[in-house]
Amino acid sequence: MGTATQSFIDTLTQTPQLATALQQNVERLKDDLGQIITVLGYTKTVADDLDKLDGALKTASDLLTYVSVIPDVGEAAAALKEWIAAVSEVVTPARKAADQLEKEVKPLRETLEKLDPILGQFIKLTQEIESTSQKFLGEFTAVVNCVDSLPDGDYKQQAQTYLDQFSKDAEPIVSSLNTALNVANQSIDAFYQELNRLASALDPLKAIADEVEQILSYLDPIIDALNSVANALKSLSITINLGYPVTISLYDVFTEFSYLIDQAMGMIQSFVDDLLKALQIPLPSIPDLSYLLDLNITIPDVPDFTALLAAIQDAYNQFVAAIARFNLTCPPDPGTPPPIWAGL
Repeated sequence: MGTATQSFIDTLTQTPQLATALQQNVERLKDDLGQIITVLGYTKTVADDLDKLDGALKTASDLLTYVSVIPDVGEAAAALKEWIAAVSEVVTPARKAADQLEKEVKPLRETLEKLDPILGQFIKLTQEIESTSQKFLGEFTAVVNCVDSLPDGDYKQQAQTYLDQFSKDAEPIVSSLNTALNVANQSIDAFYQELNRLASALDPLKAIADEVEQILSYLDPIIDALNSVANALKSLSITINLGYPVTISLYDVFTEFSYLIDQAMGMIQSFVDDLLKALQIPLPSIPDLSYLLDLNITIPDVPDFTALLAAIQDAYNQFVAAIARFNLTCPPDPGTPPPIWAGL
């Protein structure tokens, strides 16, 4: 066997292995893509939840200021006011950090959401390359072994020359295919590792989002009760006689006409009772959002999947065209000379 032929076999032996390795890496990325996208969505969840919480805290604070004209409410709400101030102090910087994280992560997440089709194309092409290259490797090696087993003579010498000439022309093509497979494999593997590191960094955001949502669940009934009292103060009124009939809102009663408070309370007592009941619920702990403030992430560069796939496809097309030109058979037909290699 000529050295060119053996070198070609050695190079071609790598092709199905590289195709299989790439296929497995792409399948791993494809299989895990959904979960990775979910974790990368935690930045949006946290940012949205903190926006809601920030709004809810401001709403509750404004409403508390408004309804605290009612003495009983003002006293009962003192602890809540302090808690809102403390939580707001934590939420404000965390909200900005979450918004920045989402700004960084969103483009990557949206790109990943579009990857599935081209990953499917990678899998299909690598399966075809593995099958085609393995099949030709078997056929070519069988011919080489057959030629080597022939008795010495002109036919054997001419056949070995054919094999060497074909191998010299075809090996650069196979080498290019192997390089394209290897470049794609290394790029996709590195990208997968970086994605997992990013997902690991973002995974704790789920617990933070859950904690924020629990605080929102605590605030919702309080805000509803505050709204009921505030709406009553705004919409209900009392008519009094100051030498002429005057209609005043209950809010004005509590701020300007304190001698009418008992009458006003009778009109809104049920709303106030509901609010006082809501205010008796134990205050949640102030959330620890320091992880958000300390989190620094690296957004991986997304490989150019289209270009990587095109490079493999182009090299594979050349490979298929080259092996289609191979027409040496063994054992030979009696009296038939071996073909002459005419080049690619």
